[in-house]
Amino acid sequence: MSASTNRKLKQAQELLQSGNLMAAQRLCEEVVERAPRNPEALCLLGIARLAAGDARQALPLLERAASGHAGYGLALEHLGLAYLMLDRFADAERALRDAAALPGAPASVRMRLGIALLNQDRPREALAVLQEALALAPEDPDCHLNLAHAYARQSDIAAARNHLETVLRLNPAHVEACFNLGVLALQGEELDTARQWFERTLERAPQYVDALVNLGVVLQRQSLAEDATRCFRRALEIAPGHAVANKNLADTLASQGRPEEALDHYLAALKSAENFVAAREGLAGALLALGRFREAIASLQEVLRLDPGHPQAWGVLADALFQCGELADAEPAARRAREIDPGLARPYSVLALVHIVRGELDHAIATLEEGFERTGSGGLLGMLAHQLRRVCDWEKRRAVWAELKRRLGQEADLGSPFWLLIEDTTPEEQLDYTRRWAEAQFGTDARAGAGRVAKAVPAAGRRVRIGYLSSEFHEHAIAYLFAGVLERHDRTRFETFAYSYGPEDESAMRARLRAGAEHFVEVAWDPDDVVMRRIQDDALDILVDLKGYTMGARTSILARRPCPVQVNWLGYPGTLGASFIDHLITDRFIVPQGSESAYSEKIAYLDHCWQCNDRSRPLLEPLTRAEYGLPADAFVFCCFAQSAKISPEIFARWMKLLHDVPGSVLWLAADNQWASANLKRAAQAQGVAPERLVFSPRIPFAQHLARYRVADLALDTFPYTSHSTASDALWAGCPVVALCGNTFAARVSGSILTHADLPELITGSLDDYGQLARRLATDAGQLAEIRSKVSTARSSSLFDADAFARDLERVYLNIVIDRA
Repeated sequence: MSASTNRKLKQAQELLQSGNLMAAQRLCEEVVERAPRNPEALCLLGIARLAAGDARQALPLLERAASGHAGYGLALEHLGLAYLMLDRFADAERALRDAAALPGAPASVRMRLGIALLNQDRPREALAVLQEALALAPEDPDCHLNLAHAYARQSDIAAARNHLETVLRLNPAHVEACFNLGVLALQGEELDTARQWFERTLERAPQYVDALVNLGVVLQRQSLAEDATRCFRRALEIAPGHAVANKNLADTLASQGRPEEALDHYLAALKSAENFVAAREGLAGALLALGRFREAIASLQEVLRLDPGHPQAWGVLADALFQCGELADAEPAARRAREIDPGLARPYSVLALVHIVRGELDHAIATLEEGFERTGSGGLLGMLAHQLRRVCDWEKRRAVWAELKRRLGQEADLGSPFWLLIEDTTPEEQLDYTRRWAEAQFGTDARAGAGRVAKAVPAAGRRVRIGYLSSEFHEHAIAYLFAGVLERHDRTRFETFAYSYGPEDESAMRARLRAGAEHFVEVAWDPDDVVMRRIQDDALDILVDLKGYTMGARTSILARRPCPVQVNWLGYPGTLGASFIDHLITDRFIVPQGSESAYSEKIAYLDHCWQCNDRSRPLLEPLTRAEYGLPADAFVFCCFAQSAKISPEIFARWMKLLHDVPGSVLWLAADNQWASANLKRAAQAQGVAPERLVFSPRIPFAQHLARYRVADLALDTFPYTSHSTASDALWAGCPVVALCGNTFAARVSGSILTHADLPELITGSLDDYGQLARRLATDAGQLAEIRSKVSTARSSSLFDADAFARDLERVYLNIVIDRA
């Protein structure tokens, strides 16, 4: 090699060391042009291109250098480095092992070999090699840093932390050591410590994107969603296509009840990394939150293509399929999720719902029991408690309710708040849990996804626009209550919209509701965001929810705030505990003045009963008692409430009545076969012959009303009192003995009786309830007097739909004025 070549190569080496890569490359290229096989020139040119970040162009140069001069350690080491940069870890290992076998190989060779082994998931071998490197260079911070990685991969966190602290002792400004100490703390859920390390990292390197992302994760876990959002947005300002930052920002937005914004960032994450499973899973969750079930299913199927054993994806897929009514596909998906990971709660929930829809309550209960035993899930526990009430299995339910009660004050997902209304709870307990549940379900910032909304006050001369949102605009108890009011709205002052997301049953009631609403809008198959935009476009002044948290509710539409004023009325006897519901319409009996603090909504009082009724109800001639399976001369107590509303305490009073009134019978609704069997067993256990309980099957509404005419006395349930069943009984002329409590649901029957001018049928304790029912059953004169008074109830304000409509409109106008 000529002196000139040596001089140029020496100069190129100096330029490399000083960081002047372009000049170094030019000198090396001159040498290679004249001496294409010169290994030193090839090696230095390859190193220069590596330093410039161009591993692809460096690789052939380094391969030629290494092959052209056996035992050329520098070329082998940098060839290994090029392979590392190209993620060719097995090739890197071979080159670096050859380099390490040479006498005098520097510590950096073994250090890079350790990195190659770590990337092949061989931490034990990597550890041995890295310890050899450390023996050669005990004060090298990078050796300690890589040893920390190896120990962390073997879950020896203490050793990993020790090496990272050594790095900082050797170099207090070492950014990677600070960052990795933060990572270790985050993995150990030491959130305050992790936060300090990531903040320290960012003090030294403000543009360090991964530190910003991880700091955002810490803040997210500390429930500081807004601070987390700022971190993720800052990371995306620096690196707009950063997949993890986009995914984490989307997660945060989704947790705040902002699924539409979250959707955009999940899509951005997938644009950068199309096989990013967690982002695709999050995308499916956002689509579900928007009611876009078909798109969610497609996203989940893609997740499962990438990772067929992903149990969460199978569980969410099962849920989405169930929401679409595809029970036959939902069931195997849920079973697959349970098979892969028996510790996940969601598959048990979906399987139980499938059984419930099919009427297989015994299988639903068995599934929920298994699920709770395996997962400890509060949501499954809440579902189990409700299903046990439906089948009247009070012994099992007692233990389940004790556990629910124990967890009620702390947890946010013990199932739907609706189930609490049936249990012995206070208004304050209901509000406290419902608020936590609503925040967990719909996010901490549900209003943020609202977008454009109408003005709160209608323009001069424009009618007030009222929208009603429900799934029950068909043959349903709520429809029978509501239809008369809808028909009687003053169309000169009010424009009405009915948004139906329930079934089209082609019934006479459906036709009546269609005719009663000025605009009847079918939205059953529309995603939530489409429904929201339709409601926004209609520029409502008030949107009234007639559903609450009952089965099949699409509260997520309301959570996105499509209307400036949103109201809870008629469909749910309690608070919704949500920031996106502004008012609760009720009456002064149900929510006495002074008790408003137990409700998240502002109370808007009717002068009439909370429950509306009209006088268009049919009243057919009943069948004979014999045709109903009743004794001709017996005193007939009746209760046609759902079996879940029958508490063991109220049932015990009923059994005492049967003891006290010889020959009497109790006529009940045959809700399900298990409830009927359990109630008969409970009767026998309390000394009452099971045949004194007579069960009536479900029958059409007109026939249901008629059967009350052959009963002597209706008995109320408690603490969830009679609603439509109470007004049905009164319309048919049958007295109702009621027990009044403190919660909304426990006061509805009392309100109905008050507005029917029958306050003497309201009692305040179980003893008074039992005594009043006994007096009426044993004193024919007193019963006749009450029945005569009940026969006039049809002319009371309870059934005056015209007056009720004017009263409701007064409330609406006051709400609009209040919002002005």
